[in-house]
Amino acid sequence: MMLRVDPVQLPMSGSGSGPSAPPITLRSFGSVLRQSWPVIAACVGLCVFGAGAFVTLSVPVYSASTQLLIEPQRQQQLLSFESGMLDLTLDNAQVESQVELLRSERITSSVVKALALSQDPEFQREDGWLSWLRGTPETPARAAEDTDTERWRVATAILTRRVGVRRVGQSYVIEITAQAFRPERAAEIANAYTDAYLRDQFDAKARVARSGAEWLQSRISDLRVELNGSARAVEDFKIRNDLASGPGGLLVEQQLSEMNSQLVTARAQTTQASARLARIQAVLQAGTSGAAVAEILNNQVMTNLRQRQQEAAQREAEARERYGADHSSVIAAQREVEQAERDVTTEVRRIAQIYLSDHDIAVGRERGIEARIRQLIGEADRRRLARVTLSELEAQAQSYRRMYQNLLEKLSETVQKETLPVTGARVIAPAATPLDKSSPRGKLTLALGAAVGLLLGIAISTVRHTLDQTVRSVADLQRVPGLSCLALLPAVGTRLRGRGRPLGLEAVDAPFSDYTRALRGVKIALDIAREGRTVRTLGITSVSSGEGKTSVALNLACLSAQANCRTLLVDADFLDCSLTRKLAPGATEGLLEMLADGRDAILPTRVPNLDILPTVFSTRPAQSSDILRSTQMHEMLNRVANAYDLIVLDLSAMQATTDARAVGRLLDGMILVATWGATERDGVELAAVALDAAYCRLLGVVLNKVRDGVAVARAV
Repeated sequence: MMLRVDPVQLPMSGSGSGPSAPPITLRSFGSVLRQSWPVIAACVGLCVFGAGAFVTLSVPVYSASTQLLIEPQRQQQLLSFESGMLDLTLDNAQVESQVELLRSERITSSVVKALALSQDPEFQREDGWLSWLRGTPETPARAAEDTDTERWRVATAILTRRVGVRRVGQSYVIEITAQAFRPERAAEIANAYTDAYLRDQFDAKARVARSGAEWLQSRISDLRVELNGSARAVEDFKIRNDLASGPGGLLVEQQLSEMNSQLVTARAQTTQASARLARIQAVLQAGTSGAAVAEILNNQVMTNLRQRQQEAAQREAEARERYGADHSSVIAAQREVEQAERDVTTEVRRIAQIYLSDHDIAVGRERGIEARIRQLIGEADRRRLARVTLSELEAQAQSYRRMYQNLLEKLSETVQKETLPVTGARVIAPAATPLDKSSPRGKLTLALGAAVGLLLGIAISTVRHTLDQTVRSVADLQRVPGLSCLALLPAVGTRLRGRGRPLGLEAVDAPFSDYTRALRGVKIALDIAREGRTVRTLGITSVSSGEGKTSVALNLACLSAQANCRTLLVDADFLDCSLTRKLAPGATEGLLEMLADGRDAILPTRVPNLDILPTVFSTRPAQSSDILRSTQMHEMLNRVANAYDLIVLDLSAMQATTDARAVGRLLDGMILVATWGATERDGVELAAVALDAAYCRLLGVVLNKVRDGVAVARAV
């Protein structure tokens, strides 16, 4: 009795217990690229061909560039009367404003007019471009249909699309790039843009200056009238309020100052007169006419009277001494002395009257000056109040005068700006005629086409790989729980077939080929499975027909035979019988006869230790599944198992018949063959589930006809 091995328990399809799709790695992605290299190569070739056709058929475009430097001058206002009112440098917004100005329709229109682009076929409507490219000018009838305005608008629109204006970084430099079909025309357009911009800047400043000058002239005329009116109001107010002034101020203030000086003098004179009057009165009251008084001492009359009095007293003394006291000459002398004294007293009284008169005059003069001072103080107070109003009128007149002078200066500066050709920008480098076309770039376009083709091919390959449900790797098989991949067998090329060697004997004819080395991995797995248990009967089936199961069975049997193991190859494929046709084409009896009456129909092959049990019939049996699961089949397998180390059955495809499921329970193991890139994963899973349901022991799956050499080499 043979030792049965429990089959692998596989889950049913759709149970949801299977593992998720394996993660995408660089190795798996590289495998996808290797598998899809024809698609990628085709995409790259098509894109490169398209890029080459584009480069060949496209009209060359030339680009010319020039640069403008915006001067960072300080901003000035026309009516800024005070210096330092504004001190702003050029900012980003102003530079961007100049960029937009260069892009404006006004500058573009100026360039179109300057270069007569409305008459250039290159800058007309699309059919005009095509006719220019073909070298055939437009017909006069068609040209007459377009008005000058339409031509101008079309040329402006086309020029706007062909000219680029950008700011260079964060600098004050603006770059202008123009494109045209002719190199000299591109340079002309770029330079025309700078000329138009500078001319527009100059015209704009001239217009502003001209407008400012006109406004200033009008304002000066109005201000002149206001200035004259304010000056006249000042003079009229001075006349009405008697505010005449001299070098030292108002006249009334000067008079008041003089009267104060006179009052001081008058008061001093009054004091002096009072002192002299009091002195002379004291002299009169004392009766001492000889007192020392300034007027008495300095008076000639008093001097003469005193001299006469002294002479009379001297004569009296001489007479008294000579003649005695009672002498008539003494008496006469005494009377003369007395008369002299009376004359002195009279003169002193007269002087006293003079002093009194001088005193009265001094007092009257002082009082008159004080009254005049009080009058002048009142007038000064009234005129000071009027002076406040006069100051306001004079300040207003002075303000008008300053404004008038400033406007005259601004008018002079504005007239100079109008005639001075200075702009806020300058050309750094004019545009030169380009030596090479800017587009299309041949090498760059081809490289871009190749890159696009490569990306397109990779994208198509990735989409195909994502949507592809066929088995292409070990990971695809491992997604089915409990299912293992025994080997990756490369596709056998026509090189071996071209030498006339028998089909399928690669293990004998090419023992060192990748196919043979990969198949040895299946044999090793089979040997491992046979350790400790009986595995003598092995069935080889596939999911569908044409997947190479017969070649796998034949070459696996050859490898077993080469290992000095007696091997029997049974052709149990009732649909094809390809083993019989290839190895025993002249057989007259086979499996059916051996099952029917026990006749020995086993035939030797040219491979040592390898025999074949063919299948021969004239009419295909309809009940092949019943034949294979019959008791006779079971007994026949047990009988021949004693004579052979390994029995390999080539069974029909599972999608074609149920033979594999019918005989599977009689075998020690089954190997499922799937085609790389053809057999779907669901088909493999369903086949494995079907074999499990039929109590078959599935040893693994052999992935056949693999066209990924790197994957095959890595698996080996």
